[in-house]
Amino acid sequence: MKISRTYLKIFISFMLVLVVSELIIFGLLRMSWDKSPLVHHMERQVFTIKNLVEMELGGLRTSAEEERRVLTPLLKNLGNSIEADIWITGPYGEIVASSSTKIPDMSGFREEDAAKSKDGIYIYKKRNDGIKSVYGVYTGKQPQGYPFTYHLYHSLPKFDEESWFLRGQAVLTVIAAIFLIPVARRVIRPLRELTNSAAKMGKGDLNQRVEIKGKDELAELGKAFNHMAEGLEKMVKSSRELTANVSHELRSPLARMRISLEMLKERIEGGNTSGCGTFMNGMQAEITHMDELIGKIIKFSKLDMHEPPTMTETANLQVLISDLLEQYQCIAERNNLNIKADLAKIKLPNCNRNSIRVVMDNILGNAFKYTEPEGVVEVSLRRDKGEVLISVDNTHTPLPENDLEEIFNPFHRLKGQEIPGSGLGLASARKIIRIHHGEIRAENSDTGFRIIVTIPTKRM
Repeated sequence: MKISRTYLKIFISFMLVLVVSELIIFGLLRMSWDKSPLVHHMERQVFTIKNLVEMELGGLRTSAEEERRVLTPLLKNLGNSIEADIWITGPYGEIVASSSTKIPDMSGFREEDAAKSKDGIYIYKKRNDGIKSVYGVYTGKQPQGYPFTYHLYHSLPKFDEESWFLRGQAVLTVIAAIFLIPVARRVIRPLRELTNSAAKMGKGDLNQRVEIKGKDELAELGKAFNHMAEGLEKMVKSSRELTANVSHELRSPLARMRISLEMLKERIEGGNTSGCGTFMNGMQAEITHMDELIGKIIKFSKLDMHEPPTMTETANLQVLISDLLEQYQCIAERNNLNIKADLAKIKLPNCNRNSIRVVMDNILGNAFKYTEPEGVVEVSLRRDKGEVLISVDNTHTPLPENDLEEIFNPFHRLKGQEIPGSGLGLASARKIIRIHHGEIRAENSDTGFRIIVTIPTKRM
């Protein structure tokens, strides 16, 4: 099985944590020597020796020979049982009794390494050539007038607590190495999915998305990747759509211009210049039309290619719609149209005011353009269950069901209509409304045709 670099990094990091923690614990043990378990263990042993000696002598002073005769076997038995050297000295340092014939050299123990208990026991430690020694000394009050000093000396290859600590660290390392495998795989799996998806996107597959699980940093990375992929897909799709739309829409005026140019060339070569001005004016009109059309196409494509507009403004919808209706008043008077407006006092927060105005201008422009003379244009603005609802009705022949959705597609025009237009107004309106988390739809009504716009007043 191939070991991944991520697993190695996690394992090495864990090992570094163990090493640092071990150093810290050893440092704490050295700094708090007087509170270590070994010190307390030495204290108990010294007091045990003291109590047993006092019980043997009854707390009374006897001759030195008698004390040596009584205490030497006791100290030997105690020394053998606890694997230590034990001896007793008098007030002047003279040896009273000992568990061995040779007294260990205590000159290597330093005063600064001593730990003193509340009962007056001093515990010293020393490390030399891998041997760790502990020396405890205590001066009691018995026998009366000749107090004994008790000495206890341990010489060990290791302190027990340190030995067990190191064993625990070793076991913990092995367990961690095993259990880090599924942890590392859990971390690596989504990263590999991201890598594979990114590679496929690099080959042109822009539909790649990764599955989001959990709420950790990897999930955030996955969300960012999906957001990036979605943005790239929109940009590429918009670019392709722009190319296709431009080629489609410019083909007809270019064909008309080519025909006019050929006819103009034939007349000039034939010496007949009559009507040349008409051809030139027609070509100029086609050029103007193409220029306006290209501007509208680019503006429409930017709705996908750019970031959404700033949603920090508040639009007074009643005033906005009333102003637009006044602008179309001249068209209404020329065609003798009847305008009905039922506008509630509503302000739309957290929106882009200019974008909302563009939407309403496109919808009202189509309504006045496609309403026959003597017809009716009716506008309604109201609030409905946390949403702003705008409906625009105009008298028009009912549309086929397919057209009710297709009119929102770019460059779609109603069949049989000679009214000029680019077919981008409602497509742009739908994009803008969806940026505002709303929806726009078309339906046939009792009076003809209706456009309905809904925009939530509260958005994330």
